Amino acid sequence: MATVPIHQAKSQLSELIRAVEQGEEVVLTRHGKRVIRLIKEPQAEQPSIEARRQAIVAELAALRAKVGTAGPGFGPLWDEHKAARDARGDAWIDDPKGSDAGP
Repeated sequence: MATVPIHQAKSQLSELIRAVEQGEEVVLTRHGKRVIRLIKEPQAEQPSIEARRQAIVAELAALRAKVGTAGPGFGPLWDEHKAARDARGDAWIDDPKGSDAGP
């Protein structure tokens, strides 16, 4: 463990950081008293893409279970819309506002 006065550490900060990265501890002192200890940051392990995907799938499943199905869904509404559109035929293309639309 290296002990370095703060005023000296200012001029050799890059060297001290390299030493810490290699596993050494560095203690900075002011007037001979310990002020701060520099240690290497532990490596944070990132979860794999598969682990994140599984977590997202589990969250979605929990949300679906909580929300449930609120009705028949969008399919029947879309089918109804398509049937109404087809029933209008070409009149919808010629008069997009409809014949009953006002001025």
